[in-house]
Amino acid sequence: MSRIAKVLRIVDAISERTGKIFSFLVLAILFLEVREVIARYAFSEPSVWSWELSTLFYGIFFIMGGAWVLKDGRHVRTDVFFARFSPRLKALIDLVLFACLFFVFVAVVVWYGGQAAIHSVQIRETTYTVWAPPLYPTKIALFLGFLLLGIQGLAKWIRDLILVAKGIEI
Repeated sequence: MSRIAKVLRIVDAISERTGKIFSFLVLAILFLEVREVIARYAFSEPSVWSWELSTLFYGIFFIMGGAWVLKDGRHVRTDVFFARFSPRLKALIDLVLFACLFFVFVAVVVWYGGQAAIHSVQIRETTYTVWAPPLYPTKIALFLGFLLLGIQGLAKWIRDLILVAKGIEI
């Protein structure tokens, strides 16, 4: 059991560190948007790249934080009844729902996202704008973010399985 707990702690640490590292993109987004507003309204010199770069950064920021959010149980949930259940019953419900919905969804996004990322790198895909920055870093981030989310989901599923089977929280 201690080996499983150690592996789960490693997965948690990777998810949290990745989320924290990419959370600093919000500062770059803030800087870009403030810079653009000043350039546009104070100097009448808008850029063609600032808003698009902010959007790409936000996509990466959002995707790469998903595993950390799952680790901390912060994803949006409708808790009308679920919040009143015992931890064991919550774990049982999550075991079933993760197996039926979460893992299927994540597997599809990882599979197709991986194919899209490989294709995007091969053709050196860019956006369809005047500035046309490379799009493949965002597609790679989509693949990696959902891969991390799936691994963190598996860690949660294992914890829930142990809680349901043995009544022990890891």
